[in-house]
Amino acid sequence: MNGYYRYQVIFVARRGFSANSVQAPPRREKGLQHLSIDLAAVRRLARFVARRIGEDRVAQVAGSLTFTSVLSLVPLATVAFALFTAFPIFGSFQASLQDFLAVHLMPPQINDQIFKYLNQFASKAKGLTTVGMIILFVTSVMTMMTVESAFNVIWRVKKARPIAQRVLVYWSIITLGPILFGCSLSISSYVFAHSVAFAGSHNLMPPIVEWALTGVSLPLTALAFTMIYVYMPNCKVEWRDAIVGGIIAGIAFELGKRGFGSYVRRIPTYTAVYGAFAALPVFLLWVYLCWMIALVGAMVTSALPAIRTGQYHRRDFPGSDLLDALEILARLVESREEGKPGYTALQLATLSRCDLDTSTRLIARLDALGWIGRLEDSRQPRYVLIANPNQITVTMLFEQFVIDGAELEYQLKLDAAQVDCSALMNALENEKLEITLGSLIAARASALTSARMREVPRPSMPEQPA
Repeated sequence: MNGYYRYQVIFVARRGFSANSVQAPPRREKGLQHLSIDLAAVRRLARFVARRIGEDRVAQVAGSLTFTSVLSLVPLATVAFALFTAFPIFGSFQASLQDFLAVHLMPPQINDQIFKYLNQFASKAKGLTTVGMIILFVTSVMTMMTVESAFNVIWRVKKARPIAQRVLVYWSIITLGPILFGCSLSISSYVFAHSVAFAGSHNLMPPIVEWALTGVSLPLTALAFTMIYVYMPNCKVEWRDAIVGGIIAGIAFELGKRGFGSYVRRIPTYTAVYGAFAALPVFLLWVYLCWMIALVGAMVTSALPAIRTGQYHRRDFPGSDLLDALEILARLVESREEGKPGYTALQLATLSRCDLDTSTRLIARLDALGWIGRLEDSRQPRYVLIANPNQITVTMLFEQFVIDGAELEYQLKLDAAQVDCSALMNALENEKLEITLGSLIAARASALTSARMREVPRPSMPEQPA
């Protein structure tokens, strides 16, 4: 489907279909129409991304995580490298891991000094007492919990993992992660070194192949971000979304590392001001930049479902929550009648033509009211209707999603309004709002059936011979 008809379909879905809804584009202005539509879509997407960055407070969260990371960096490094220190067999793995992180984790202008300090602190892990190791363990786990909370906010997740599961997962990541990563790097370095030596001695390696083999930092960085986006938030994240976000974050990380290193090398302002302590503020800036990149990539990953369904540019209006809640309830009624096991929040957002944030917020309200139930299905819960649609009236929905009748009545009893309170309350008590959700759905189904019957062409009677 080309761009023109794709946007025509979106337009028709929102405005309704009529005989004059779709018109063939003039041939001479086809290129201009493509250009204007694409630019409008880019502007809407840019506004959506800017709004999400502001809503998620990416800059503030990155600053908070920078502070937490710097405070917990030594405990994390101490716990991670404690196994290397305790078991000499892992010494080569530690060297491979440190060499890789020194080259690919931060600009070369500051990595030597930072890793020198980290190694000095981590080498003292043998002298820690049991209480000290417990404190390091608690600090490391709390850091991981802080990171998970930040990702849950971006994905609009209200419920965190159980504390026992979180501690077990985080401890496994902290202890086994460096060993496995260092082992893979050692094997890769060994194979690569012998392959390069063999190919170089036989003149079998072109320069482009050598460049491709040495440029493995970008795929590894993108893979690391992808795994973080899939497993860190306590919700189901599509692999295709995580891969896109991981690639974006990986490219931004590599470009940021080179740009930041070039800035530090060419503009040595911090060295002139701070002297021997110049590595500390530079390191803080680099950690902040890393968290900004990681959080923006997470925001893009979480927003891709809304972008993919085309609902990212929808503007809410007073009363839109009522219509969206009615649509969600109607879809759940339809699911129950058809014997389906409910819908996920993303499916309800797609069917209701609203963004994922709106559907998640309304689902939480409906769940709190006891009208819908949550079915745990792996990491992606499904929702079903548990209330009787013939007992849910429009008045109840109106009070929940448009106006708080109890609060309004309380404020009117204070006699603070400049209008007649009793007349206002009588006007709001409209008998027409007592229609039930079941009646609305039945009327809609009847109207659709009648419309389909009118659209079915009647067979023409053959003409009788005279």
